[in-house]
This record gives sequence, structure tokens and C-alpha cells, in this order.
Amino acid sequence: MPGVRLPTPPDPPVALLTVAGRPRGRLTPGTVAALVQMPQWFAPVAGGYALRDDGLAVPARSALLQEIALALRERGLVPGWRDEHCALLDANEGELARFERGAFRTLGLQNRAVHVNGCLPDGRLWIARRSARKASSPNKLDNMAAGAIAAGETPAQCTVRELWEEAGVPAEIAVLARFTGTRLRSERPLRHGFHDEVILCADLELPAGFVPVCQDGEVAEFLCLDRSAIAGALADGEFSVEAGLVVRDWLGRSA
Repeated sequence: MPGVRLPTPPDPPVALLTVAGRPRGRLTPGTVAALVQMPQWFAPVAGGYALRDDGLAVPARSALLQEIALALRERGLVPGWRDEHCALLDANEGELARFERGAFRTLGLQNRAVHVNGCLPDGRLWIARRSARKASSPNKLDNMAAGAIAAGETPAQCTVRELWEEAGVPAEIAVLARFTGTRLRSERPLRHGFHDEVILCADLELPAGFVPVCQDGEVAEFLCLDRSAIAGALADGEFSVEAGLVVRDWLGRSA
């Protein structure tokens, strides 16, 4: 269409990133081009690149990955820099390293997050609308509270923190949130990397009359929706990818 500029689709991953002896990340062409220029930190291997971390303990590997994150940031490849550290875990949830959260996507490494359904006694949910200033999924519908689990933080601690920051839920109510046992995985290519996230789902039964109030500016408004309205919003693509997975799971469990 003349005069219309369509968004550039994200590049699919083309190579694997090995950390601590195993492939753990997926690299897009832009990241590969940067890693080629960092031979002091990365070695070419079959199928991709390996972090030069042989013999490193967790603190040294963490420092190395943080240095790499800073170098990638200087190249414009970590647009979502947060000054927050998340933990890279192995298959048994043992910590391999902790470093800048924004670089996880650049390197295609798996992160973890908590998403909380805010449930009212009449069966409705409090649904958040993400701020227009959010770097990812602005203006999309979201769960009442959601966020990445910080390094050194338990899922329960993350839940209490996010419920206060995003919805103003006091700690004495937030601690009543219960994990459902559902673990969802969201994977997709992004413009500056690859998103790989495990979502821990939680439900919080709120007292009648409770109204959430955002404390950190990340939520534009809250909507109190019944099952029909939620299903309609899902069908219309109004939810962010991750929130859509979580509310779809809730609809299935609460039928």
C-alpha cells in the first residue's frame, strides 16, 4: 500500500546459546552479529555460540553476563533495560547466574514471572489495562498483577510485591494468594531478541467491594469483568499474550 509503512516483523532465532555447558538461549540475527564481535566472551560451537564460562562459579558467571549485558546495551540491543536482576535457572531450578533482566530477551534465555487473577466473590475478575507508556503490549488488557521474579526472590514474595505495586493490595490480603499449580510457557520472537518465559499462575480471592489502585504507574485503569466479557476480550485480541494465556486457563478452571 503506497504511503503505508508496515512494521518490520521480528527475526526468528537462528542460533543457540550455550551457558554452563548446555544450550539455554536462542539468538536472533542481530544478536549473533554482535556476539561475533565478542570472541573474548563467546566461542563458536555447532549450532551457535557458547559462553566462555568453563569452571566459573555462579558469582563469576553472573559478573560475566552482566558485563556482556552492558556491552549489548551500548550496541542498542537491550532496549528494555530495567536495572533489575533476574536469575537464570537450570532444569532443577538451581541458580546459574543473575544479571540484568532486559538482557534475558536479547540472549533468548528463559525467565520466570508470576501472574495473579484478582477474583471477586461474585465470580468476576479485576482486569488491568497496561499503561500506554509500557514498552511491551501498551494499552493491552492484563491480569490484576503480574511481573518477573527478581533474583533472590521467591514466587510468593514476588506475588506480594507485585500486588502492592500494581494494584495496591495490602500485604495482609496479598499473602492469601494461592498458586494454582499451573505453569504456562510463552515463547515468541521479538524485534530485539526472543521471549521465553515460564508463568506461575495464582488466584487471589478478594473481599467484596475491594477496588485495586495502581501504585507504580504501570496500569492505566482497572476493569471488573465477568466471564462473558473476558471471553469476548480474548476473542478480540485485547489481552497481552501472557495475560491471555492466564485468563484462558482461569476460564477453563472456573467453568
